[in-house]
Amino acid sequence: MKDRSAPLKITVSTLTRQRPEMLAALIQSWGEMKLPPDCTVRCLVVENDSAALSDDTVRAAGDVLPNAAALDYVLETELGIPFGRNRAAREALQNGSDLLCFVDDDEVVAPGWLEQLVAGYRASSAVLLGAPLRAAGPTGQETALQRLMLRNISNRYLDKENAAAKKATLNDTGGVTIVTNNWLGETRLFSETGLWFDETMRMTGGTDAKFYAETVAAGLPVGWVPDAFVYETIPPERLSFWYQAARGRDQSNTHMRRKLDQKPKRAVLGFLSAPLRLVALLGAILLLPFQPDRRFIQIARTAGWLVGVLGIPFGYKSALYKKVSGH
Repeated sequence: MKDRSAPLKITVSTLTRQRPEMLAALIQSWGEMKLPPDCTVRCLVVENDSAALSDDTVRAAGDVLPNAAALDYVLETELGIPFGRNRAAREALQNGSDLLCFVDDDEVVAPGWLEQLVAGYRASSAVLLGAPLRAAGPTGQETALQRLMLRNISNRYLDKENAAAKKATLNDTGGVTIVTNNWLGETRLFSETGLWFDETMRMTGGTDAKFYAETVAAGLPVGWVPDAFVYETIPPERLSFWYQAARGRDQSNTHMRRKLDQKPKRAVLGFLSAPLRLVALLGAILLLPFQPDRRFIQIARTAGWLVGVLGIPFGYKSALYKKVSGH
């Protein structure tokens, strides 16, 4: 086992596609984050597109950020999130990095984010760690209905964060899935264990959840860092009821298809739970006037779950990431 008190080389990466304004905000937050002691940090933007549309955005920030972290850019023309993630992993290995971190290009990191994440890694035995996602505040340009959905999303994220804080530790996630919106992994996960993001799931989403499940199935230790925060900027088009329902539909569809492939008996139980989901949907509708800041998104997501799961026998398959949202 590697001496975790030794100096570390870290690649902090994001995958981007046609969101230059959000990417610029993320890069700015990278330049303002505190660097962990005894660490060499390189920030890497992987553009997943047919042309280098974000190169100017990255180059405008310079080769070295204000906090002395290096900044690099590569273009991955094979479209699909797993191709971009795997490209980042190959780049980190080529760079000799010990650790690879992921955040999304629609997020900003807190000043202490990387410091806390690495401190958690050094205090644990985990080879893969996750941390909480929070919603950024309103811009003031949202409609009343959009502000309502934003409050719902923020409460949903905080509920997940509080649940994770109760059952997850630095050496056990307690079943909390680690996804790439806030992710730290040892690069040897790729080079030594042969784990990679599944490139057959080009546009469906869910490859990070599958990677986590495969890490756990391989008996490798995983953990959770409760105080390394990133903040998601949620554009207006994602603050609609229909977008949230569609997201719930596609996430449930991908998750259930993976269960059907790997654990068919558990998948059958999932299908059988549909009546309970319907009851939950009706309950959320009844509670909406009394708890609008929580039930609005529950209605959207539950309705989406039902459509996504019950659509499988009719051939429906998620294509969640074919359309880009945000700027």
